[in-house]
Amino acid sequence: MPTIKDIAKMAGVSHGTVSNVLNGRGNVSVEKIKAVERAAMQVGYQLNAQAKSLRAGHTNTISVILPDMTTTHYNKLYLGLHNLLSRQGYEVELYITNDQQQNELQFIPKIAAKRNYAVITVSCLEDANEYYNQLKIEPEKIVFAYRNIPHAQQYLSLDFQLAGQQIAEEIKNKGLKHIGLYTDLGKYSCTSEFKQGFEQYWLSQHAERQLTHIQTFPSRAYNDAFNFFTDAVPEAIITSDIEKARYIKNADFLGNLGNKPLIYSLSDAEFIVEERIHQYHMNYELLGKRIAELLLHNPDQPSQPEINIKNRGFMFRNQPEILSSATTTRSLNLLTLPSPSTDALKKLLPHFKHQSGIDVRLNVHQFNDIYEILTNLEHHQYYDIIRIDMAGLPWFAKSTLKPLKELGSDVYQLLTNYSQQIVKRYSQVNNQFYAIPFDPSIQMLFYRKDLFNDAKIKRMFYEEYKRELAPPTTFAEFDIITRFFSRALNPQSPLEYGSCASLGNTEIVASEFLLRYYSLGGRLRQEDCSLKLDPVLGTQAIQQYVDSLSVVKKLSATWWNESVSLFESGSVAMIIVYMNLFSHTQHSAISPLVGVDNVPDSKALIGGGSLGMSKFSQKEAEVAEFFKWVFSDEIAEQLVLLGGTSANNCVYDNPDIMEYYPWLDIPHKTGYNGVRETFFQDGSSLNLRMVEKAIGQAIGNRINGIMTTEETVQYINTRLTDNEFRG
Repeated sequence: MPTIKDIAKMAGVSHGTVSNVLNGRGNVSVEKIKAVERAAMQVGYQLNAQAKSLRAGHTNTISVILPDMTTTHYNKLYLGLHNLLSRQGYEVELYITNDQQQNELQFIPKIAAKRNYAVITVSCLEDANEYYNQLKIEPEKIVFAYRNIPHAQQYLSLDFQLAGQQIAEEIKNKGLKHIGLYTDLGKYSCTSEFKQGFEQYWLSQHAERQLTHIQTFPSRAYNDAFNFFTDAVPEAIITSDIEKARYIKNADFLGNLGNKPLIYSLSDAEFIVEERIHQYHMNYELLGKRIAELLLHNPDQPSQPEINIKNRGFMFRNQPEILSSATTTRSLNLLTLPSPSTDALKKLLPHFKHQSGIDVRLNVHQFNDIYEILTNLEHHQYYDIIRIDMAGLPWFAKSTLKPLKELGSDVYQLLTNYSQQIVKRYSQVNNQFYAIPFDPSIQMLFYRKDLFNDAKIKRMFYEEYKRELAPPTTFAEFDIITRFFSRALNPQSPLEYGSCASLGNTEIVASEFLLRYYSLGGRLRQEDCSLKLDPVLGTQAIQQYVDSLSVVKKLSATWWNESVSLFESGSVAMIIVYMNLFSHTQHSAISPLVGVDNVPDSKALIGGGSLGMSKFSQKEAEVAEFFKWVFSDEIAEQLVLLGGTSANNCVYDNPDIMEYYPWLDIPHKTGYNGVRETFFQDGSSLNLRMVEKAIGQAIGNRINGIMTTEETVQYINTRLTDNEFRG
């Protein structure tokens, strides 16, 4: 087996240099890094990561012991654990017991010999001390999930008792007398709690009710499903997992000559249509994620992560009622702009029409066209619903939208699905609520993390700038990194450009400038309620922005789509863009290489918009039905899964969404802490779109050499004294 000594000899370097390169540390030149990597490849050397971590006292391995991987609640638990732990650098090792105690007992000493960091188990043993006696791991890092066996010190599960109760409530009015219950063995706490919750509610309602409970284990589950059809067939069969429900369907199809029973089942939180199966949704994957967060918790932090996971319950239950066929065909016209959220909504509208009988017609216009329509809405009274940009909401709300209270308390109640900060910025104008947040967004930094983590590139950067290559936290760092990745200035750059800039739209130019202006501490609204740039900060920001254009890829695009496409093609190292325009990239080949962070200096512009009802529409009932549908938890999740954006609280508890679109969690945790000056201090509204247009036009003149930087600032401040910008 080749050794470090062999590599050092072949590469012509010291043992210490080889060690530093293989472990990613030390100040080693680019030439030596390349030499060591070539030599290691030639001799076939592989770094023994386990031996390395053992020297630290334990490995970075976490063992997960499960009965099987085919049952959904075990599979999803594992996914929740694995997705978070692997991102944090841990190796997740899986053991399958098939619910056999002898198998589990054989695994424990094997795990003990490896000196793992932690163990998570769904155990079939009779005593947790089998783990504590053999594993040299802190008891809090041995987690028992689902099954609370004797002497377990760290046990985490979901509310199976409530699940049983709520399923019983669901069927209480169906006049059923004989129910079948199909579960794992009753000795397990999750099974006994589920059965207890169902029995306590259902059997207590009527004394003549009958319950047939069949307990099974994995190797017998399919066979035992047929036992429900040997004698009197239950009118409904409730199963503890979706796999058993499918076995019941098979047994019914092959072995039943009588009436088909209703089938209810516990299922995971993901909505997947299952014919004939009424699903009660449990957040198994979120439990896995929460257990992982608990294991990764820093003991120096004062509070531990909270493990309080609500059952999802039955989904798509509260749907609008279809009016009688004699009713005139109903329709709604929705004005919106092209975006990933609009594309996602279009895919889901057939469901709303099927449920409500209402045909929603999307009228998609460019941003500038929508502004003109809103300015002259009296000429466009055929619109019922308007997607209004949050920057324009204060300016247009009173003149174009009906207050939400006119749509009823059910619609107003939908605002409770969002944080107070989101509601304040996307719904409220002068203590009145006019709209509901649809696709809130904020500018974020997206970068090629594979390049930022590459040892040779990091060393090249260090040799050039005597600092570590890392995602920029200031615009000074952003500009340096942009120059470094510009092949015109650095022939060794793996990419042609470090970043790009769109110059075909005045509002985009203004947003690029304002991002830098705010990062310097500037603002547009002054204490005296005047509107102007700080002359010093404005001059500095304009000059920084103009200087940056000399090394970026300049685009003539009128929207950010081309920037995103350029990043997706692998041509640039970094872009700053509104997150709601980036979602589709997560489904592209570049997805695994993407890193995300706050914008430099953390003074991002917030954007996106809301949906409100046009003041000219008379279709309050139809709009209310649409709002209750589109802003429901179920549809909010589907919109995001299809590439759109939502700030509904429910999406942050969906591990799949957080895995696919990790950037959604960043503004959520900071309360969308960004900048957009839409009001004056006295509460009067600001025509921000016209302000940004004026700023963008002036900076365009500076870019084209028509004005100097100082003249540009002076021109902008003169323009901003016009009364047209104040409401």
